[in-house]
Amino acid sequence: MDTIRELFYGNIHPFERDVPKDSEGDNLNQLIIRHTVTLKATLNEQELQTVEKLKDALTEQSSLCECEGFINGFRLGVRLMAESFYGRQ
Repeated sequence: MDTIRELFYGNIHPFERDVPKDSEGDNLNQLIIRHTVTLKATLNEQELQTVEKLKDALTEQSSLCECEGFINGFRLGVRLMAESFYGRQ
């Protein structure tokens, strides 16, 4: 019950995670940053605004996908627990 309470009060953030240095995720982040800096140096103000809107939309899409993945994983975990306690019905 403590975990549910901690989740309710916002002390558990299932969407946050550390990206270890020199990991595949870190390398991808560095690549994205490098390309973003290069792109921004070549764009005018209107083009920069369009890129920012695109970035915001991609971030929102990624967030929705992560949320769906979390929900599906949670449901699968609950089903696995239920089957382990009660057997397959």
